[in-house]
Amino acid sequence: MRAPAAHLSPASSAVPSRNHGLLLHLRFLLSSSVSHLSARENSNPPSGCWFSCQKQAILPVPVSSRLPPPPSCYYSVLLEEHWSPRLPQSPLTTPGASYKNRHAKNLQNHTETSDLRGFPSESTKMPVMAPTASLLLSPRPLPASRRVPSLPALSASGRLRLRRARADTWLRVAAPPSVPGEADQAPGETEPSTSSADEKFVWRDHWYPVSLVEDLDPSVPTPFQLLNRDLVIWKDPKSGEWVALDDRCPHRLAPLSEGRIDETGCLQCSYHGWSFDGSGACTRIPQAAPEGPEAKAVRSPKACAIKFPTLVSQGLLFVWPDENGWEKATATKPPMLPKEFEDPAFSTVTIQRDLYYGYDTLMENVSDPSHIEFAHHKVTGRRDRARPLPFKMESSGAWGYSGSNSGNPRISATFVAPCYALNKIEIDTKLPIFGDQKWVIWICSFNIPMAPGKTRSIVCSARNFFQFSMPGKAWWQLVPRWYEHWTSNLVYDGDMIVLQGQEKIFLSASKESSADINQQYTKITFTPTQADRFVLAFRAWLRKFGNSQPDWFGNPSQEVLPSTVLSKREMLDRYEQHTLKCSSCKGAYNAFQTLQKVFMGATVAFCATAGIPADVQFRLLLAAAALVSAAVAYAFYTLQKNFVFVDYVHAEID
Repeated sequence: MRAPAAHLSPASSAVPSRNHGLLLHLRFLLSSSVSHLSARENSNPPSGCWFSCQKQAILPVPVSSRLPPPPSCYYSVLLEEHWSPRLPQSPLTTPGASYKNRHAKNLQNHTETSDLRGFPSESTKMPVMAPTASLLLSPRPLPASRRVPSLPALSASGRLRLRRARADTWLRVAAPPSVPGEADQAPGETEPSTSSADEKFVWRDHWYPVSLVEDLDPSVPTPFQLLNRDLVIWKDPKSGEWVALDDRCPHRLAPLSEGRIDETGCLQCSYHGWSFDGSGACTRIPQAAPEGPEAKAVRSPKACAIKFPTLVSQGLLFVWPDENGWEKATATKPPMLPKEFEDPAFSTVTIQRDLYYGYDTLMENVSDPSHIEFAHHKVTGRRDRARPLPFKMESSGAWGYSGSNSGNPRISATFVAPCYALNKIEIDTKLPIFGDQKWVIWICSFNIPMAPGKTRSIVCSARNFFQFSMPGKAWWQLVPRWYEHWTSNLVYDGDMIVLQGQEKIFLSASKESSADINQQYTKITFTPTQADRFVLAFRAWLRKFGNSQPDWFGNPSQEVLPSTVLSKREMLDRYEQHTLKCSSCKGAYNAFQTLQKVFMGATVAFCATAGIPADVQFRLLLAAAALVSAAVAYAFYTLQKNFVFVDYVHAEID
């Protein structure tokens, strides 16, 4: 189908004369490339993917395999050192930069009037570009019979395997961001800014990590919420790639996350058995007749599931929450961990947990180093070590902010919008035998807004002291990963009830006033010390650039926040929030349950046979074995509590 002639005609009197030559030139380029396109259609199809769009026109422009340049958005320049220079600029998994989008891109390249995002500027938006706009709106791939082979996946080179991590966990490293410093400000005042307040942050134009790859089960689909949109994560056995689809079957809107991976390697809906491949195309409708109109239903675009861009990097699975943003996703790199994560002198730990309080509450918490000595007393801090923390803001803008303090320990903090927080702690110490030491701790947290009042925390930490890692498999480690998660979960528990109460009060204050909570934050709180600079900086960023809250899908304003209705037991529920979503803790919990049953059975056997032997000493030996077995069984029962629920009372920790 050719582009409408009306879009290509330069005869209209409404077109200014200075554009007349340009339109003629475009018309010549389009007409001269028809023969070239026809020759390509007779050969093998190009590598790419077709999208199904309404009223779309195939533009007769030569196909180019060149990818669009990365967008020069506000933060990419400031944080260039923070992205890995080794990430290849290759297309994403299907349906990445589609064949039709490449046609439109070439047409834009001929006009040479694109702006930063690759779209025509206002002064040159002519009717000829109308088909381009329709081609960029996409959501569904065409059926398998009309699709061409997928583009190669966006892969990462120079990856580092985490010690104490499973075989499929990797980290990609890059230097921390280097941002120019700015003058200091007093607490409560406006932070130094490198961006205009009118510059708004686009929440859906970013990569969000949804899970540690080692904690995903490739044999079953996994549900996940991102920006209040339900997704299903599953691994395509045919391509070996992780796939993110809209968690609803196009048939009758049943959740695909309740389905299974069928014998053909497709995701099968558990309601009526419709199956979908890794591109989202429907491959089987069991109820459709083999012949007639029903047989064509499987090839209908309406039978396809909506697919989102995904990539695996740093041992994390990232999802781009806009199904129409494949081109932007291809040109955008995810945030990287600091270079110390590849240094063998550093020991690393990773953990994830779902928390029942809001994104802003969690971001405020991770932006506040001064709470560690009290909220995490005898876990990672001590109350008697609390002291002033004179933080200074170095830079801020729509990209985030950065700052640090001087002294010992030295704390450097950086927030990279929308959800990445980096904290570097440097401690100068002196040991009796080893002399002067410089301890370095990196705490890198991804705080993913799942839904209003629900956030996933993914933390990657590294330290160059007290290392207990051993070369080899996970079971060979001196300190297993699940044991380290016990300490990490104590950190989460120390904050949990305190933040629940804080969020309730904030919610009550926001209902009493029509003003946004971020606008009246300094009025309802009292923050006289420099230790609160980063908290104020985050609230200022959220108010100036983030529209005061994430850009949620749907209409979540009527939803009840979990922190207002959940009990303390539910807020501290480790099993639902972490154990079920952690491969290490889930495996250890199941192993402890099995061992408990084994030793309980041994106890019963020893007790039953203790009275049979005539020898008194043998009887005593069996009785002692029964007691030991019972004690071990009880020990395994007690240890299981660390995977389920542990009450946390600050007043009981001396």
